[in-house]
Amino acid sequence: MKYLFTLLSFVVIAGSARAAFVTNNPDADAFVRSNAPTLNYGAAGSLSVSGITATNASGVTNGAFDTFIRFNTAAMVTSFNSAFGSNNWVIGSARMVLTEVGAHAQTIFNRGKGSFEIRWIANTNWIEGTGMPNTPTTDGICYNNEATLLNTSTDASLGIYTNAGVNFTNSFQLGLPSVFVSDLAAGGEVDFFLTAASPKIGFAFNSQNFGTASARPFLIISAVPSPGITSFNLVTTNLVFTGTNGVAGGTYYVLGSTYMASPLSQWLPVVTNVLTANGPFTITATNALNGNSASQQFFILQTQ
Repeated sequence: MKYLFTLLSFVVIAGSARAAFVTNNPDADAFVRSNAPTLNYGAAGSLSVSGITATNASGVTNGAFDTFIRFNTAAMVTSFNSAFGSNNWVIGSARMVLTEVGAHAQTIFNRGKGSFEIRWIANTNWIEGTGMPNTPTTDGICYNNEATLLNTSTDASLGIYTNAGVNFTNSFQLGLPSVFVSDLAAGGEVDFFLTAASPKIGFAFNSQNFGTASARPFLIISAVPSPGITSFNLVTTNLVFTGTNGVAGGTYYVLGSTYMASPLSQWLPVVTNVLTANGPFTITATNALNGNSASQQFFILQTQ
């Protein structure tokens, strides 16, 4: 019997071994507030995410606060290309580091522990502005701009998080939806929107204008070499995959199907292998093809 076998795709979920890390600094940030919907606070030394019922130290409600932050990843892409080769890498993780001010001295900022959301947003068309807490301006982003900047059809949630409620350096692990990963790897402006998920949160944290550079916001991205298949061969009834840029400790699956259009959930596992070393690797799918097999089979190599 003749067999038609196809390596359909190589799906990558990057591991941590051999990772390179780049710390990105913001190039624009600003908070906006519902109680002053036309005013800008882009030059403040602090940012804030606050729920509608949160209060300051005096028990005064200052309204809802949201924050916009922008990072440029051009230098990051150059660094990863230098480390791994041009476009020969994949994003492994993303963390946003925010230094919290638990009891802010300025009465404009609310206080309180709670949950908030970090979103990646597709629209980069906003201006930081020069407003300060005591001297806001109208030359940059304001609360009323949210209606045109935010779009649930194109933006992506990166997770729900909780602040510490005290002076603390928070490190928030971000989700990696494909639109966000593609934007990071494009080497341009990457924009975020932070908004309250609970009404009593009053999360104030340092901005890019804060005097101590090490306490400003950071976006820390890791990347690993992009795994790839260099060849696959049929040895008797065994299918042998040879690849490169494997990650030690990574779990590699070969999934099989006789119908290419089947949903991934219906593909059946053929072999599972945990790599013991970084670099080149070989996986053998024993008896992947045998006398009882259909004449046409498809395979996916997946890592985790």
